[in-house]
This record gives sequence, structure tokens and C-alpha cells, in this order.
Amino acid sequence: RSEDARGVPLVTVSAKVTSGYFMIGLSSIATDLDHNLQLLKERQWIDMLVGYGNGVRAVLSLEKGAAGDRVFAEAFAAWSKK
Repeated sequence: RSEDARGVPLVTVSAKVTSGYFMIGLSSIATDLDHNLQLLKERQWIDMLVGYGNGVRAVLSLEKGAAGDRVFAEAFAAWSKK
């Protein structure tokens, strides 16, 4: 719930596009989808774990804030119409 709180991971799948480039998507399995949507709607912080080719790891932390909440709400509304 805060910047310092331990995160809960999204369920994702990744695919190598080319050397050094990867695409990451959210799982479309029903239980995973519900889990991911709940986290994206309720959590204010999103952490992205990054592993480099040399073994170094990093965490990129993003706070949604009010603007992010609006963007996610608009995206979920648009997706529910499809």
C-alpha cells in the first residue's frame, strides 16, 4: 500500500523479441486476470523487476497517483465495452 510495503507480483508472461529486447504481457487465464485487475485497480505502486544480461538486478518503482488512477479507470472502462 506504500512505497516501502512488500509488493504482490502481477502474473505475467514474457517473450524474447530480439537480443536484449523482451515483451511482457499480463496472463489471460481467468484467475490470473482477476488477480492482475484487482492489483492494478487497488495498488498505488507498481514495481517492475529488471534483470540485466550481466546478472545485475534492479527494481523500477512507479506511483500511479491521481492521474494514473484515471488512466487505469478509463482503460478498464474501454476494455469492458469490447
